Amino acid sequence: MASFLSLMLALLFVAAVHPATSRHLHTDFPSSLTSVSVRNNRPLIGVLSQPGEPAPKGYSYIAASYVKMIESAGGRVVPIQYDLPAEDVRKRFNAINGVLIPGGSAVLHPGHPFYDTTSLLFNLTLDANDKGDYFPIHGTCLGFETLAIIASRNTSLLARFDAEDNASPLYMTEDAEDSYFFGAMPKQVADDLQNFAYSMENHAEGVSFAAYDENPHLKDFFKVLSLSVDRLGGVYISTMEARKYPITATQWHPEKNAFEWAAHLHIPHSPEAIDVTTAVAKYILREARKSTHKPGGIEEEDKLLIYNYHLEFTGKHTYPGEETDFDEAYFFPEIGTLADA
Repeated sequence: MASFLSLMLALLFVAAVHPATSRHLHTDFPSSLTSVSVRNNRPLIGVLSQPGEPAPKGYSYIAASYVKMIESAGGRVVPIQYDLPAEDVRKRFNAINGVLIPGGSAVLHPGHPFYDTTSLLFNLTLDANDKGDYFPIHGTCLGFETLAIIASRNTSLLARFDAEDNASPLYMTEDAEDSYFFGAMPKQVADDLQNFAYSMENHAEGVSFAAYDENPHLKDFFKVLSLSVDRLGGVYISTMEARKYPITATQWHPEKNAFEWAAHLHIPHSPEAIDVTTAVAKYILREARKSTHKPGGIEEEDKLLIYNYHLEFTGKHTYPGEETDFDEAYFFPEIGTLADA
């Protein structure tokens, strides 16, 4: 009962301060950039690596589920090591057509390479779009939290939530009705996300609506599209999209439904849940196809691709009781810290 009342109060408040002005679903980014008619049929998505498990010491990793999700919708992945020098991050930005900031765990403060690299990519994206150079970003879980902190300018934004291994329905706000994120999905998929526990939540921190409402920078930048409830009745923001830029973020994990099989997690794997992965993948690649960035040639493209790195079976159980969240992962030798981010 407590969770239901908390959610209803939050939803009523969202509706009051953010009334819907349209009752139809938009399918394009709401700015002058909607006139973009480019369709890039060789889209490259940069995915940021991060330190920590399952990577061994001295390495960072990218879970293969993100790579598979991108590939399933017709894209290829360019890894962006979290500790690349800023000059190299800029070069990769100019060669790719979108960025995916994945889930995981990292220190979200200026001075830490993961945060600094995400911040650099965020600012490059704003600058590009301001100049008419269409470029999208999507953040998942940790990516959601990092983008929220950067936009809010508040490293203390996050609160604790009991939402690890907690697949849940999404409670849509009024702003979801004319969003370009949910508007790009088949109606049945968007309806299913509201009615069934198809969004895989797996996080211990998040952004409360109160924290959002009290931060003018965050409110000016992002619209709240959905809320979710943790096991203790805590209400947190689960989907956002930028008001003026092609930047979206989900606290939930669309990639896990189709591509992660950890036995200790309760990941939804029904055909309808797999449709969620497909819909989000298609959305990310639809946006990326509007970008005109490209490598200097086929040789440079080949060097950038994640295919240059070895894929490890990280989900293999080698002793009783061993648990890992990722079936497969790519590992990257650490480079160093950003020199001028």
